Amino acid sequence: MGITVDNYFENLYSVIFSPKAFFEKNDHTISIRVAIANILLISSIAFTTKSIFESNILHKLFLGKLILVLLGVVITWFLTGLFFEYIAKIFNKGKKLNNILFLTSYAPLPYIFFAPLNLLKDFGSIGYFIGSYAEFFIYLWIIFLYALSLKSAYKLTIARAFMLIFLPFISIFFAIYWTICFCSKLWYIFSI
Repeated sequence: MGITVDNYFENLYSVIFSPKAFFEKNDHTISIRVAIANILLISSIAFTTKSIFESNILHKLFLGKLILVLLGVVITWFLTGLFFEYIAKIFNKGKKLNNILFLTSYAPLPYIFFAPLNLLKDFGSIGYFIGSYAEFFIYLWIIFLYALSLKSAYKLTIARAFMLIFLPFISIFFAIYWTICFCSKLWYIFSI
């Protein structure tokens, strides 16, 4: 039995109101088509509402931009899933690419709340202040949902799931730091 429309909307509801129970559920019907539909739906809602607030919805290139954004989001989502799978294989927890793609497709669902927050930000400085802080907490919520999806897919602790999320950023920081140190040492050696 596949995912029905009722199950689909029940899953969306569960991700927003009881994410821990949703991600810890073991009887998910894994479907890459549903995962792609999630990503396309969330991205199209986010891009369209952003365009409405920026008055770009009637622009003649809107449809082309929407298609490019959706294509870019799907490719980024797939490459992110491959990255997590590759890292998990290093620690002998891999071979769950379909599972991680399915679960991480639900993680960006809170992006749909950016539309009302953009509307709130137009109501003066207090609205902008509240909207900006609410957006920050939505970003934290999305990171938490990614951690829950990684925890569920790879049977990790929540701390290790957060480490898996932030591992690329830590790696980039050290790579840039070491590159700067190396270049400064070379500059010092050749400037003598």
